[in-house]
Amino acid sequence: MILTLTLNSSVDISYPLEHFNLDTVNRVTNTSKTAGGKGLNVTRVLSEFGEDVVASGFLGGQLGEFIEHQLDENQIQHSFFPNKR
Repeated sequence: MILTLTLNSSVDISYPLEHFNLDTVNRVTNTSKTAGGKGLNVTRVLSEFGEDVVASGFLGGQLGEFIEHQLDENQIQHSFFPNKR
């Protein structure tokens, strides 16, 4: 089993554009949010290669809940320490 430690988790937001036009306003029709941070990115790749991996680190608040939900949806094991105020 591989344990990854992510000390600086994040939520990555992508804004895809169908076309990019100079000198005008470019509008985004949808966004995509994913759990990010170097450790979680490594965890995701290892999981896709079929490795037995567990993500760990510190999470808290609404973003922490979002990250855990994303990992659950991707069937990635995780065990984070709660970060409370």
